[in-house]
Amino acid sequence: MATFTAFGKEFPSEREAVIGLMDSIQVAEACAGVAIANWIESCKIPELRGGLRIIAEREAFHGRVFQQRLRDLGAECRTELDPFSTATEAAINDPHLSDLEKLTEVVERGGDPEVLLTPILTLADSLVEDVESREALKLYFADEMSSATWLRDMCGKLTAQAAVPQAA
Repeated sequence: MATFTAFGKEFPSEREAVIGLMDSIQVAEACAGVAIANWIESCKIPELRGGLRIIAEREAFHGRVFQQRLRDLGAECRTELDPFSTATEAAINDPHLSDLEKLTEVVERGGDPEVLLTPILTLADSLVEDVESREALKLYFADEMSSATWLRDMCGKLTAQAAVPQAA
């Protein structure tokens, strides 16, 4: 029986590896799209809110695209709850946290985007049979790196601004 290795695990086929990954991504992205859209409603920092609008749409879009791709592959969306998304959603919906505290939580919880996302790009680059998923995953990687970089940069900027005493 042929096997396909991804994320340090053996899968019966390339298709099964793609299905497993996309199933976990679709729920995380859909949850993030909703949570960030909710945050936008209460966000008091205009420049942060402007970037969050783009990121919320990207997250929701990724969820929809991967849900459709799973259906195209004859698979079902089985993952219903994502612990990472649940914890992040709780933090960004906490009315007791400032926007900067929420942003810091998201950035810290996300960790190093290269470490988190490079295995996805590695999988994409190894796909031979499913070229449609390969290209979707490559663009997903680029979008997520863009979002993560922007969030980290914005967190650094807002943290530095908060450290400077405000003129009376």
